Amino acid sequence: MSNDTFKDIEKLETDLWEAADNLRANSKLSSSQYFMPVLGVIFLRHAANRFDTAHRQIEADQASGKMPKRKVLPADYVARRSLFLPVEAR
Repeated sequence: MSNDTFKDIEKLETDLWEAADNLRANSKLSSSQYFMPVLGVIFLRHAANRFDTAHRQIEADQASGKMPKRKVLPADYVARRSLFLPVEAR
């Protein structure tokens, strides 16, 4: 990993801790009330990022001839360690 990547990860960690502190201090919610929605949002963002990466890989593989130019199947995304996200979910 590059130095910039570590700085980005450290910034993300700082931002997440600040957001958690803000939730604890400025809301009447307990952590057990907001952790599931927060984790859900993090999971959805991760799933979207993985889908976008797999989509770019599939397009590149089709352009280079590594993969036949056919309708892309959900299994093509799973093979690239991603969830297939239907159009409505994107």
